[in-house]
Amino acid sequence: MKHRLVLQAAGLALAALLIWLLGNSALDFQLSALAYSPAGQAFPLRDAWLTESVGHKGLKYLGNFLWLGLLGVAIAFPDWRREVLRAALGALLAATAVSVLRGWSAHSCPWDLAAFGGGAQWFALLAEVPAIPGPGRCLPSGHASSGFALFALYFALRDAHPRQARVALALAWTLGLIAAAVQVARGAHFLSHGLWTAWVCWAVCVALWAALDWRKMVRGG
Repeated sequence: MKHRLVLQAAGLALAALLIWLLGNSALDFQLSALAYSPAGQAFPLRDAWLTESVGHKGLKYLGNFLWLGLLGVAIAFPDWRREVLRAALGALLAATAVSVLRGWSAHSCPWDLAAFGGGAQWFALLAEVPAIPGPGRCLPSGHASSGFALFALYFALRDAHPRQARVALALAWTLGLIAAAVQVARGAHFLSHGLWTAWVCWAVCVALWAALDWRKMVRGG
C-alpha cells in the first residue's frame, strides 16, 4: 500500500507541474484562439445548440445520471454494493472539491478576458491577482468533473475487478476530455482548467482510497 501511495503522490506532483507549465504557456491561449472570432469579438460556439445544449447541458445530465446509476446498481446488486457505494462517494467528493475550488478562484474564463473581447486581466496560477481579475470562479472546470469524477469507479474496481476498472477509467477520461473540449470551444475554459479538474478528481480519489486502505489495515490489525 505504501509503495503504491508513494508512486501516486509522485505522479500527482509531476502532473501538477506539467499542467502548471501548460497554463503558463502560450498553448492555452492558442487553442482557445482557434474557437474565437476576432471579427465578432466572441466565441461563435458559445451558445450553439451542439455545444451548449448537447455538449454542456447534455454531458452534465449524463454525469448526474451515471452517479445516480451507481446508487441503483448498489441497490440491485448486493455483491457489488461495497465497491459501487465507495465509487459514488468518491465521485461526489471529487465533484464537490472541484466546485469548492472553483468558487474560491479569482481566475476568470476566457470569454471574460481582454484578449477575447472582455475586460478582465489574465494572470498565471499562483501569481499575484491583478487589479482587474474579472468575475473569477473559473478554475478548475466544473463541467469537466461530470466525467473525471468517475475516476472513483476505477479506484473502487481496480483490485477486485481490474478489467471493469479499465473500462471505467477509459469512460472517465473520454467524458472528461469531451467536456473539457466543449468548454474550450465555447470560450468557457482553457484546456489547463479541464486538466486541473482531472488532477483534483484523481487526487481526491487517491486520498480517499488511502484512508480506506489505512482503515482496513488498522481494523485488520
